[in-house]
Amino acid sequence: MGFFEQGALVVTYCSIINGFCRSKTMDKAERLQQMADAGVQPDSITYNSLIHGYSTSVMWKESVRVFKEMSSSGLLPDCNSLMDALCKHGRIDSSKTYFFDSMLQKGPKPDAISYGILLHGYATAGCLTGINNLFNLMVCEGIVPNHHVFRILINAYSRCGMMDKAMLIFEEIQKQGVSPDSVTFVAVISTLCRMGKLDDALDKFNHMVDITG
Repeated sequence: MGFFEQGALVVTYCSIINGFCRSKTMDKAERLQQMADAGVQPDSITYNSLIHGYSTSVMWKESVRVFKEMSSSGLLPDCNSLMDALCKHGRIDSSKTYFFDSMLQKGPKPDAISYGILLHGYATAGCLTGINNLFNLMVCEGIVPNHHVFRILINAYSRCGMMDKAMLIFEEIQKQGVSPDSVTFVAVISTLCRMGKLDDALDKFNHMVDITG
């Protein structure tokens, strides 16, 4: 089979798989064996489509199976999408064990988005130990937190009554030269209001107006 014929078949299979995944008819979407029988090698888009389809259909065992097949073939899975799907269904430990830890060990290394997904999962579950450990790892790995990560931390500590810790995070943002966005300011202002520090909340509001316009 020529290069162009091979490419055209991959695109065709991928389109079919994507369509079935979107309609969550995963029994029809699974066409990896059919591709192999036809002498067509699935690409990363094909595998990632299947993994995402199984994840959104809450078919975790199948997601992991295809993930392992993809890794064995030397292709890089879209771990962030898988982690996000697992965390949204409360499977934070599975997200970390199967995908985040795999990225740490085999690559590609987790980025700020990867950390943000897992931190949000821990925050939703109210797991401060997980948040602290993961954030410390993020710092040790030299990953610069983005606004999303800072908001997660501020909201998580605030909800758990650790207002002082939330404010320390806000101060850390500015020390790193990151200008807080309006959503981060709202999180901080809400925290100060819960602490009863209304004058400080007003100061932060005025600061937000000056920066964001």
